[in-house]
Amino acid sequence: MKNIKTLFSLATFILMLVAASFSLAEEVAVELKPGHPQQYTVVKGDTLWDISGMFLKKPWYWPEIWHINPQIENPHLIYPGDVLKLVYIDGKPYITRSKYGKRTVRLSPETRIEELDRAIPTIPLDIISPYLTRNRILNAREYSQLPYIVGINDEHMSAGADNSIYVMGIPEDSNDAVYGIYRRGNAYKNPVNKKEILGYEAIYLGEGTMERKGSPATIYVEKSKAEILKKHRVIPINRDKVIDTRFMPKASSVKRSARIIGVLTSGMQPGVKMVGAMDVVIVDVGLKDGVESGDVFNIYKRGPIVKDPLRVNQKVKLPNELNGNLMIFRPFNRLSYAIVMDAQSTLRVGDVVKSPFISE
Repeated sequence: MKNIKTLFSLATFILMLVAASFSLAEEVAVELKPGHPQQYTVVKGDTLWDISGMFLKKPWYWPEIWHINPQIENPHLIYPGDVLKLVYIDGKPYITRSKYGKRTVRLSPETRIEELDRAIPTIPLDIISPYLTRNRILNAREYSQLPYIVGINDEHMSAGADNSIYVMGIPEDSNDAVYGIYRRGNAYKNPVNKKEILGYEAIYLGEGTMERKGSPATIYVEKSKAEILKKHRVIPINRDKVIDTRFMPKASSVKRSARIIGVLTSGMQPGVKMVGAMDVVIVDVGLKDGVESGDVFNIYKRGPIVKDPLRVNQKVKLPNELNGNLMIFRPFNRLSYAIVMDAQSTLRVGDVVKSPFISE
């Protein structure tokens, strides 16, 4: 998205990591990855997570070994062309930026200087951007209170781009000019108590602008990506809002385990249970549990139940095995969107996620 800022502040990252505390945590020694490079030149398309994974077994401990050079302009940002070197200071490994890449600038007619080579992001923004700006999760009460479509211009059964729709429930004193149009998607249930619904996915269908206030109000649909029907809901959106994508990965301080309960990645068919690296998933942990954007969790592949070869009619549950990790990028009240950063083998809906501070 053009409005998304990808600049990542390692300085803030470090301050937040130092400030964070977790009662179960022990001091963790940063482990270098076997076969790590001695130096690496940053290229366009890199992410901080990928580069961290070249040097470290646990990429989210990058700030522990990042050596800031205060003599370098913007020392907290990493750009394509920068050369990163592994050095040792007092026996401890550090990554330092030994030279910085060429910065291309241009002068606009207003004589404003603009950097064309932007700092690399933490994670792939092209994968998660639709889930940052469009789809969202709402509880039943939130969804039921949204304004809804009661009619479509010319008595059409459905609407698309360049149609007008009539909406009930928008306050006449509202100053909102742009509205997203949504339908209710999957109900996400508590994996322990199947009768409890944790939230509903609100699926983005399109958006439009206010033409006329009233009851009903008239909204002109400017663009649509799916069929728009009566009963679908509208939510005000701010096109000028800048989404903060300066994710600051850190080991989550949430003490309870959670589960992957859904897969969202574009192109996935309904009911898909298999999960892999770079898939966007829903986990049943959220703001209510203390989750923050950037929280990293380990993923454990569920151990199967097998027959005991010696005891008749006895079965044994094999241990869960560490199989990857994910990062929360958009938490809601009781659920969160997360991206699977690493997966050693195929994961499944239902697999357990836990803070790296909690052993299985």
